Amino acid sequence: MRLETQPIGLRYFVPAPSLRGIASSYYLFKADLGRYTDVMRSDLPQLRFIVRGGTDYHFQDGRVTPATRVTLLGPTYGAYRFEMKGPLIVFGIGLQPAGWAALIGEDASNYANRAVDAEALFGNIMGETFERLVSVQRSAEMGEIADELITKLLKRVAEPSFWFPRLVDRWLVSQLSPEVDTLVESVGMSSRQVERLTKRIYGAPPKLLARKYRALKAAAELHKSSKPWWEIAGDAFSDQSHFIRELRQFVGVTPTRLLGGQPPLVMSMSLERRRMLEGLPALTQIT
Repeated sequence: MRLETQPIGLRYFVPAPSLRGIASSYYLFKADLGRYTDVMRSDLPQLRFIVRGGTDYHFQDGRVTPATRVTLLGPTYGAYRFEMKGPLIVFGIGLQPAGWAALIGEDASNYANRAVDAEALFGNIMGETFERLVSVQRSAEMGEIADELITKLLKRVAEPSFWFPRLVDRWLVSQLSPEVDTLVESVGMSSRQVERLTKRIYGAPPKLLARKYRALKAAAELHKSSKPWWEIAGDAFSDQSHFIRELRQFVGVTPTRLLGGQPPLVMSMSLERRRMLEGLPALTQIT
């Protein structure tokens, strides 16, 4: 398999246009190292194909979960650590909230901050896709295989519903710290109904969801800006201690580390690569 020559590399690319409401992005990560550990920020759900090597996920509650060769990582609401046994090659598929609802169908809150065996959930199609990914030579071919996988999975399910995720995504990107009442009003349901839907599709109630993306947006801005933290935080955080706690929870680092230009390597690469890519969904672009 021909990959870049650098010890660690990360490349993002977009799904086929018809699939971008389901999959947020595809990515290829490689590390030509024996062992490596790094911090991962909170993110959307992922399908990860461990093409080579192995990985353990260390979650904030103390659980350590070894990745299977095809792993479904649920939505994460706390930074977590991965430890790789390399050399490592991972092909990943980020899932949009509507993609989770369509392809997984189960309550996302039951999978939040968890990694499970995707082959046990989906059956032979994941193993077949894994074998195809192992055999190809180019990342573009991997993207085509991922498009085929998502297309086949969609044929198994009912027509995806996008109206609720679109409203929630729009609410999340509208400002640094969106108000829950604004979301409830735009949906036109009771606050309890909205909470049930966000937990089922996003894995968390609206308040936690807003906190997560507030921290991610602030961290992304800190990473690319020379502004002091209080200008970026504005009125969204009560004080510096609050700002630090929220970034540690959802991003895994302090503002000082981000401002000093020394974020975790994979996180930094992810932020930079995503900004360079056109066609990403709004929820992926803001982080």
